[in-house]
Amino acid sequence: MTGDSLGESSRSVIHSEVGSIGSDNGKGKGKSNGNGNTHPVVDFTAGVIAGAAGLIVGQPFDVVKVRYQTPQYAGRYSSTFSALGSIVKEEKVKGLFKGVTSPMINGVVFTSYSFFMKLQLPPDSIHEPSLGQIFLAGAGSGVVGAMLTCPIELIKIREQSAPPHVNTSTLGVVKHIVKVDGLRGLFRGFQATAMRDLAYGPYFCTYEAMLRFFKYMKTPPLPENTHRHEGHTLIDEAEMELSSGLTWTELMTAGGIAGVTAWLATFPLDVFKTRLQSASWPESRTNPASEGVKVKPPGLWKVATTAVRQEGWRVMFAGLGPTLIR
Repeated sequence: MTGDSLGESSRSVIHSEVGSIGSDNGKGKGKSNGNGNTHPVVDFTAGVIAGAAGLIVGQPFDVVKVRYQTPQYAGRYSSTFSALGSIVKEEKVKGLFKGVTSPMINGVVFTSYSFFMKLQLPPDSIHEPSLGQIFLAGAGSGVVGAMLTCPIELIKIREQSAPPHVNTSTLGVVKHIVKVDGLRGLFRGFQATAMRDLAYGPYFCTYEAMLRFFKYMKTPPLPENTHRHEGHTLIDEAEMELSSGLTWTELMTAGGIAGVTAWLATFPLDVFKTRLQSASWPESRTNPASEGVKVKPPGLWKVATTAVRQEGWRVMFAGLGPTLIR
């Protein structure tokens, strides 16, 4: 999810990375101890690589999603793929990659997930964590990641929602935000971002639940080692998945269902967050009717109620199509 929920492409990259750095017994040389506790640097690096892979594949659809969610583009595109064609026609291919976000977001999520999981489990635990523990670790990692996600997505959304004839740059957007709203302006929409990124909880929980369901349905039963864990970082879990006996089809299916579940649970928040962050609100500095009096920009509740009242409940799912395709 970065704006965006962690996709199955990220999990696939983790699997390949684990395979490339693993030794004969599947453990990375020099990167984990005897108990399977992966070094935080490995978690962070795998997350960054996974995030970069997801960006390459999903960025054009993210641009389309933001356009659907931004009021000034309402009704402009008839479908996801017509939107892609129009963007290329008007802004060339580079228009599909406006506002590329940092893959470091996934690195932070991976590292914080491991931290929250270790808080809940004894250091020497070899048992599978409960789905509730996985949910809490995922939700916690999303909130921590929002500290980095919020300013990055704010800048990305400002770039992606700019009119086609306006040439924007990351530095130019940052300067404008700081000039109008100060440094605190970079964290506009933090509440909505943190609430939306709680979706990492249902994502990781659903993913693990699907894997356990597939294991349960196997005939004959899977080997006993598929129920034993040595460490509870995402790298450790990826190692277990690779040796669990599940097929790539089952792993991809689990990831796809988890991604759809996570987005459906929080997508309205993503729409309102985009609207909150896409408007520059120059009037927020002073009130023309009252010289020198600052006006507080609208909050999440105000943006949400105004959008639903003016455009109906369907506005809460604007851009869902390109998001699920991504």
